[in-house]
Amino acid sequence: MTTTYPVTVPFRTGRAAEGPLIWGQLAIWNVLRWLPPDDTTLNLLVEVPVPPGRDLPAVLAALRTLVERHDSLHTVYDDGPVQRVVGAGEIPLRVHELGDRGLAEASAELGEVLRAGRFDLAADLPLRVAVLVRDGAPQTVLLAASHMAVDGWSFSIVRGDLANLLADPPVVVEPGQQPLERGEYERSPVGQRRAAKALQYWEKHLATIPPSMIGSIRDGRPPNLDWGLIQSPALALAVNDLAARHGVPPATVLLGASTLGLAAYTGEQEGALRTIVSTRFRPASRGVVAAFNQNALFRLDCDPERHRDETVERLLRRSADAALTAYAHCEYDPRDLDAMFTDVAARRGITPDGYCFFNDTRYTLADRSAMHAALPAAELAERIQAALPATKLRSPVIDRRPMHANFFLFLMDLGDTAELMLCVEHGFLGRRGPLGFLADLERLTVRAALDEQATTAALYTAAR
Repeated sequence: MTTTYPVTVPFRTGRAAEGPLIWGQLAIWNVLRWLPPDDTTLNLLVEVPVPPGRDLPAVLAALRTLVERHDSLHTVYDDGPVQRVVGAGEIPLRVHELGDRGLAEASAELGEVLRAGRFDLAADLPLRVAVLVRDGAPQTVLLAASHMAVDGWSFSIVRGDLANLLADPPVVVEPGQQPLERGEYERSPVGQRRAAKALQYWEKHLATIPPSMIGSIRDGRPPNLDWGLIQSPALALAVNDLAARHGVPPATVLLGASTLGLAAYTGEQEGALRTIVSTRFRPASRGVVAAFNQNALFRLDCDPERHRDETVERLLRRSADAALTAYAHCEYDPRDLDAMFTDVAARRGITPDGYCFFNDTRYTLADRSAMHAALPAAELAERIQAALPATKLRSPVIDRRPMHANFFLFLMDLGDTAELMLCVEHGFLGRRGPLGFLADLERLTVRAALDEQATTAALYTAAR
């Protein structure tokens, strides 16, 4: 039995202010407003172990400093929409005495309880905290936050900050740009020019992208989603070797392969994916803690006739170029994009509710920048063949509803095992569904890694 009691942790910053939401906040605001009021699936949770020797007052002091560093952790969000930074208040925190309970078991159980509670964005701070102690000695800290306050990348910054503050002596670095400061950039002439350029890019491409990549197939019905999950050491080997051999990021290998597979499955000569991007391109914005993600539009020509003899290397180079172009055009007011797409869709006779998405959910720079050395061809083939029987495919039961999606691919891990989860609108991928697509993605990528004669056309045809 775990004993629980509340602890009061006041904070005071002297920074009480109000302003419009920044573009990344607007994007998630729209999603949260679209979801049912009691939906908590987008709440985030992280755990930060407490180093031995740090007592409860030291942990509480670190938490106070953490909250005072980042305005988004003490901000409420009102209709308008506006954000209001609260200059003083109390951190919602409870201490749990473990007794003889195992730490891992208690952390999992209490963390889910902490994460699953609904946040009243207009009244509550968007952060809840639990400290797990044994005989009074802190063992770990659990932080649950609303997605309105942080995205995954931001929460990894928060986790790292708390780990630094719990060190002995504490490590304190300058906090990043605050959301209201970011808003000043977005409203500046430079920010407005960047947004206008991005919207011109989107309008140009949305006017000609195949309707199957952007149009709803639901005829006004609620989403009916099928889910699939793959865990594949062989896919990880293939992706990481292709990345090392051809000098492109591993995620770009998967982005290109997924787009090629999507084009083949839908019978189109090109593929288009709306990718979730952490828009930390400027030095001032790299340390921002906020909902900061926006969408980029990745488009790849996959025509098997036009690229009949194209090598895998050239396909991946084109994928990398297309990704960079997409990332250069992903900062804008999402309300302007929605209005523009509504107009474009009306002209094309499309119902604008059926994007295809790709989301790399690995939230640390180490995960995303890790590059493996290329293996000799014979060793790679031997290791992939040995790894293929370990592939696991299953259909998880997921209580989530991605907004405006016919297809949503999540990249969760690309270390020793590639882990990807895919949800699709029922019928969008035909009878093969998400599990068929994931299995074919593995086959396509493995062939690209092992077959020196593989071409874009051959890979496309094999995926059909």
